[in-house]
Amino acid sequence: MSLPTRVLDDRTFQDIVDEAKKRIAASCPEWTDHNVSDPGVTLVELFAWMTEMVLYRLNQVPEKNYIKLMDLLGIHLREAEPARVGVTSYLTAPQSNALSIREGTEVATVRAEGRPSIAFSADDDLTINPADLTSLLTQSSRGDEDRARFRVHNLKQLGATGFRFQAFGEPPKPDDALYFGFAQDLSHHVLGLEVSCETATGMGIDTTNPPWAWEGWAGDEQRWIPAVVELDATGGMNQPGMIRLRLPQLAVRELGEREGFWVRCRLIESEARGTNYERSPVLMNAAAGSWGITGWATHASFVRGERIGRSDGSPGQVFKLEHAPVLRRRQGEAIEVPTDRDQAGEEWTEVDDFAESSGSDRHFTLDSITGEIRFGPALRQPDGSVRSYGAIPLRGAELSFSAYRHGGGVVGNILRDTLTVLKTSIPYIERVTNHENATGGLDAETIELAQLRAPQTLRTRGRAVTSADYELLARMADPRVHRARCLQPRPDAAGEGPTAGQVYLLLVPYVQVMEAAIPREQLVISDELRRSVAAALDQYRLLTVRLNIQEPEYTLAGVEITISAAAEADRDRVRKEADKRLYRFLNPIEGGPDGGGWPFGRDLFPSDIYACLAGLSGVEFIEEMKLFQVLADGKRKEVTGRLPILEHGLIASSQHKVIVN
Repeated sequence: MSLPTRVLDDRTFQDIVDEAKKRIAASCPEWTDHNVSDPGVTLVELFAWMTEMVLYRLNQVPEKNYIKLMDLLGIHLREAEPARVGVTSYLTAPQSNALSIREGTEVATVRAEGRPSIAFSADDDLTINPADLTSLLTQSSRGDEDRARFRVHNLKQLGATGFRFQAFGEPPKPDDALYFGFAQDLSHHVLGLEVSCETATGMGIDTTNPPWAWEGWAGDEQRWIPAVVELDATGGMNQPGMIRLRLPQLAVRELGEREGFWVRCRLIESEARGTNYERSPVLMNAAAGSWGITGWATHASFVRGERIGRSDGSPGQVFKLEHAPVLRRRQGEAIEVPTDRDQAGEEWTEVDDFAESSGSDRHFTLDSITGEIRFGPALRQPDGSVRSYGAIPLRGAELSFSAYRHGGGVVGNILRDTLTVLKTSIPYIERVTNHENATGGLDAETIELAQLRAPQTLRTRGRAVTSADYELLARMADPRVHRARCLQPRPDAAGEGPTAGQVYLLLVPYVQVMEAAIPREQLVISDELRRSVAAALDQYRLLTVRLNIQEPEYTLAGVEITISAAAEADRDRVRKEADKRLYRFLNPIEGGPDGGGWPFGRDLFPSDIYACLAGLSGVEFIEEMKLFQVLADGKRKEVTGRLPILEHGLIASSQHKVIVN
């Protein structure tokens, strides 16, 4: 409960009018007409209205004092956060030489009437490497790949008259695989495989949905990561044509005594009964080419080398950037101040305030919301001396900002396939697009939200001691952190376990929740976010604490449910509503019984699913319900009873299937 606010003057308009009328008899007894039609009463009401406005402004003084106190405590409005998305650039044709895409390359949405264009900029330099195929292997034995026997095919024989080889074993079985090895790193590339094969040799399959999985080897994950099949003109290797893939992050590995970056096509069990391969496809030739690359882009516009003004040599100077709001600064984004007229600019350091700055410290502050830049003041001390809090740029020095980004906000959370305009012309680039929705965009913090945050800031008192302190400070450190959970591992019964002072902090990033399963990559804590939170907590943690920032152990749960609907109910509506409820309930962001995200370490029970769908309009009863856990290899395991969740774990939705009878 908040403290009551003191009202400095509680008089209303009518109170002021009544008080003035009571004084008429003493001050002007000949004035006897006090009706509203009297011109004198009109003047009284006019001045009463003006006085009420003054009282209203007077009563705002406590709130203004509250805001000024927040300013003294160093509480500032958080800057806007930009949305990010992977943008794929496609070539007109594969190139024999590497092609570069520079950092800051801009792509945008199409400008429409009443809707401005939304621009995104590439985060890093990208290089499209040629696809140099160096190895071609097949494997029909199951088991550990490191001990499996591979059949190595001579690339010089590809395309030769009479040369044939089977892509998989004979007969084909799940986990048979065809491996392509490349000399150069093709991480996040668009790979085109031009395949020549005997027509209709891979018999028995649905050519529009072959039972295969394309994957790339990722070293950090030490596992095969799925690739996205954009195009299959071969009908599952049943006719000559191209297979186009969007590859994941790749790493070097040795297979069949050959080292390279590996992409494989692995057979899987078909979803539809009777549509597995009866015979293996027979290949005659395979050629590879790079058709593009996918790289991260941020909802931001780059400004480089902006001149912000000329110094007059006085302390406390204020300048303003041309564009605002300004996004969080990165390495190398700062003010450049020349030391004299003949030398190049020297980079100054941005600080939160000047409290600990000396007269020789080249410091400045930047308000991300307004773009206002300040240099340190000079204040008179009790002994009469003057102390400078920060260095002062030389008089006449031309100040410039090396680079900064502006933009951000929820407007950047755009839908897939909308970033189609390449604003920076690049040779051989035919088109661009985003295959996923852009997420992560947040508007700048408002005064009202900052006022709610102020008591929490005072609560920690500059130290992180309890688990609640770490969780609170992690959420305050970066607005991209949606949830935080602090765990301190306990020793086992024998007294063995982690050393004292080891603290684990689990972070759940902000994700724009859709009525579908949240892609696993959106729940990944980026290295940049990890460093941001760690740097903020280093100011509060005790010296003996070793902080380990991790992601929760996500358990993917899928539900197959059969519902009996009322005769008059719209079955399609019932199915969609049930599907929507399941995705929102089994959700780490806004799921769980209380809607605040699935609780850490809480098991999932079948009764939870029934409770989630209870009260759904048009449902007579639930005929059947099955609960599945999706394992790391993508296979589904049916769960009987409860689905156990680790103490550092969370539930997330896999794909659900709702049948309405």
